[in-house]
Amino acid sequence: MQTANLFQRLLKIRKFAAKTDIKLKYFIVPAVLSLGSAVIEGIGIALLIPLTKGVLQMDFDFAKEMKTMQFIMHDVFHIYSRPQLFIFVFLVSAILGSMIISSLMRYFSTITAIYQLKSFSDNLRRLIFKRYLDFGKLFFDQNNLGHLHNILINFVNQIASEFLNFQDAFTRFFALIVYLILMFVIEPRLTMLVLFTLPFFYILSRRLIVKIKRSSSVYASFSKKISEQIFNILSCIPLVKIYAHENQEKKQFDILSNNLRLAEFSIEKKRQLVKPINEVAILIIVMVLISIMTFMVTKEKTGQVSSFLVFFYLLKRASNSFYVLSIIKNSLASINGPINEIKKIFEDKDKFFVIGGGKEFVGLADKIELRGLSFCYMQNVQVLNGVSFTIEKNKVTALVGPSGAGKTTLINLILRFYECPPSSIYIDDTDVKNFSLDSLRKRMALVSQDTLLFNDTLKNNIVYGLDKPVDEAALLGIAKKARLHDFIMRLPNKFDTYIGDKGVKLSGGEKQRVTIARALLKNAEILILDEATSSLDSKTEKLIQEAISEAIKGRTTIVIAHRLSTIKNADKIVVIESGKFIEEGTLEELLGKKGKFYEYWQEQKFY
Repeated sequence: MQTANLFQRLLKIRKFAAKTDIKLKYFIVPAVLSLGSAVIEGIGIALLIPLTKGVLQMDFDFAKEMKTMQFIMHDVFHIYSRPQLFIFVFLVSAILGSMIISSLMRYFSTITAIYQLKSFSDNLRRLIFKRYLDFGKLFFDQNNLGHLHNILINFVNQIASEFLNFQDAFTRFFALIVYLILMFVIEPRLTMLVLFTLPFFYILSRRLIVKIKRSSSVYASFSKKISEQIFNILSCIPLVKIYAHENQEKKQFDILSNNLRLAEFSIEKKRQLVKPINEVAILIIVMVLISIMTFMVTKEKTGQVSSFLVFFYLLKRASNSFYVLSIIKNSLASINGPINEIKKIFEDKDKFFVIGGGKEFVGLADKIELRGLSFCYMQNVQVLNGVSFTIEKNKVTALVGPSGAGKTTLINLILRFYECPPSSIYIDDTDVKNFSLDSLRKRMALVSQDTLLFNDTLKNNIVYGLDKPVDEAALLGIAKKARLHDFIMRLPNKFDTYIGDKGVKLSGGEKQRVTIARALLKNAEILILDEATSSLDSKTEKLIQEAISEAIKGRTTIVIAHRLSTIKNADKIVVIESGKFIEEGTLEELLGKKGKFYEYWQEQKFY
């Protein structure tokens, strides 16, 4: 039953490897080296029998009758004047040589396994990262980035570490097989007794393995929570400080960290208990066998003292490997939680993939049209409901409505960040789902209210995503258009200045201008401005509005704004409220209707 469970777990590992595209065949080389090491070690141990017998008898003449020795040395006995000394030296040299070769093979087996496991870690990390980039934006909206980082780094390293324990266990397993074969040749009855006791080792460790498996799942859960907490707090440090909540967060983190410590300790104390329990059981078995061997030597007068000594030596060596299956099961139980978390990444459920079509988008010819567009983030939670309107080429279309109306969601659907329903968004009478994602997004640029910046230089943030290098003249030109030039020229390292995580070293207006410069440099024909001036003071806003006015010339532009004054010159204003289309028209037309937009306009006069 225990062996069946072990095979089931190993099969689980095999399925995991297959799902993650990990080639287990590459671990054959270290396995073969381990087997070769065990066989050569066995040869060396077998030679201990004649060596011990000769030393005890002070006579190696019996070796002349051994077929193996006759085959190896042939006529040597007649050549050397002291053949017994030669036999002694030969046996000692052969034993030492075999042990050295065995150790070297074991070393290379370990080194090869470590190399394969490092490759395994590298491959698995790259596969997980590739999966992350393939997921839809909605997946990241619903999952904590700290936990995703934990899976990518810590869980992968933990699994690789335990797999190294597998390699050691297989080395011991091969050695155990060789030891048992030699023991059986020396004394079959005692060896059968040893084999009879092996199942007790599985029984001893069974309950511990089950508990380790449970503790592993608890560890994975606490690890997820603490990763989420770290990311949440470190990414919102200003919020923590403005509310003077440092002490409360420290206490909360102490609780989570302590829970993680207890979970780790729970696993380790159970794992470390496996070995002493098995060692005590082995000691009892060894003492029983020694007693039996003593009885056989003294009472049965077998005279095979040398064989029994070697048998005892083999038994001592084998005793370290009796619980090898427990080691494997122990490791499998320890990585049960991390493997389950990684397996979830390779499952397609709730990954919100956005599938592109095979048609190349070569440019907007006429219009973008929304036809009864509806969208839900979660089941039964409607965000957009039957929205229909058109966005004409080379015109400025403004989206207006209260927070939560669905404006940004609508933009995310046009950008194909979320998967839209079929036949709901058309570009020049072609369903947007038919276009390839790359060709579609290459002709779109986004300036978001959430400034998306890397912890990198100003230059690398501005030129990000471009297929060709940008010369200094082009950079300076874009900086001037985005009203960044004077600011950058005052910096000691100019464009090579590092801006910190999310541009923390920049002001809100400077960060926004960097994202605008990036969009301008992309020179996309469809420009999307999502609250593009929300972080700017009035003076900077005026300058940016001038730059934007230049940028939108000859482009199809979609503008989202709470500040209605920023969309006065829009060709069309579309009002969205509670996920529904309310009305559309020019500024004058909407003010003349005195509808919902008119209400917004009147309210804004008090700001």
